[in-house]
Amino acid sequence: MPDRRVVPQNHDPEQCPPVRKEWLLSPDQAEHFLRCRRSIRTYKKEPVEKEILSRLIEITSHAPSGHNTQPVHWHVIYDSKKLQHLTGMVVDWMRAMIQEQPGMAAKMHFDLVVGAWDFGLDIVCRDAPHLILAHGLAADATAQSACTIALAYLELAAPPLGLGTCWAGYFGTAAMLWPPLKEALALPKGHVCYGAAMAGRPKFKYHRLPTRNVPQVTWA
Repeated sequence: MPDRRVVPQNHDPEQCPPVRKEWLLSPDQAEHFLRCRRSIRTYKKEPVEKEILSRLIEITSHAPSGHNTQPVHWHVIYDSKKLQHLTGMVVDWMRAMIQEQPGMAAKMHFDLVVGAWDFGLDIVCRDAPHLILAHGLAADATAQSACTIALAYLELAAPPLGLGTCWAGYFGTAAMLWPPLKEALALPKGHVCYGAAMAGRPKFKYHRLPTRNVPQVTWA
């Protein structure tokens, strides 16, 4: 059985903050809040204070998890030079995949990413100052979905703190599959990276809400 955090079943009411009814969103406000979320791919070249990133993760820790086991662990790559080095390892993985699995590599446009990197452009982590990884025990069946949900919360919690985020899909996949990168990350034994998000202060601001396709719904 995987190790699990001990979760108290009975909470002292005094430890639980009261619901602020005046802060509850109306349906229109909730829609506006959710539609304001944008994937940020251009960042200011300045670090974010660790206190702010810690606050972001603290807020995100309230994301739901199966049986409230709270299996999500966080790893922050804070130093931008270290992040650039690790991003280079992701590109190494892509080079290997182009040789070993060209069909899959072509579908994922690895050749374009590698070419951009060789030209001096980072399409993997977009020159973000920081990267936040969500990881958990591979033996814990709830960890992967909990990490995915937590990263979705992270995206939503970031803008009020003046931050922007974007899922780092290339990095997250390489962190699961590429042994040199896994070794360099040095996550706890038995843990797997289940997702990664770039983080930093957005260089630009959006002034419009994006549109989406009409939902495809069936009823039974």
